Amino acid sequence: MRDYELVFILRPDLEDEAVQAFIDRVVNLIREYGGEVKKVEPWGRRKLAYFINRYREGYYVLIQFALGARRVADLERWLLLNEDVIRHLVVRLEEAVRAPSATAPAEAAAEKEPGPEVEVGATSASEE
Repeated sequence: MRDYELVFILRPDLEDEAVQAFIDRVVNLIREYGGEVKKVEPWGRRKLAYFINRYREGYYVLIQFALGARRVADLERWLLLNEDVIRHLVVRLEEAVRAPSATAPAEAAAEKEPGPEVEVGATSASEE
């Protein structure tokens, strides 16, 4: 089994209960196929970059899972045939994605610290 990441967009006119039921159905389908669900992240309703099937918004969901390659094709076919899904993408992960450590935000902030301030438009003494 390999690690995969699935992102799908559901129709925005679905009720919250229907969205949760759909997510549960996808998770159960992955388990029925012999896979293991590692992470489920509902991202919520977001604006689309362009119209898709007359929709301007969609409900985004991310699922990370491990599954056999043949069953991934079955999962993709099921998503393609489902009318509630307006887009989906399955990507194979090269290595297991690790959760960021607690120090990751502090390390990222330290890398982005600005350098010494330079006054714009100031002339040096040698230029005068």
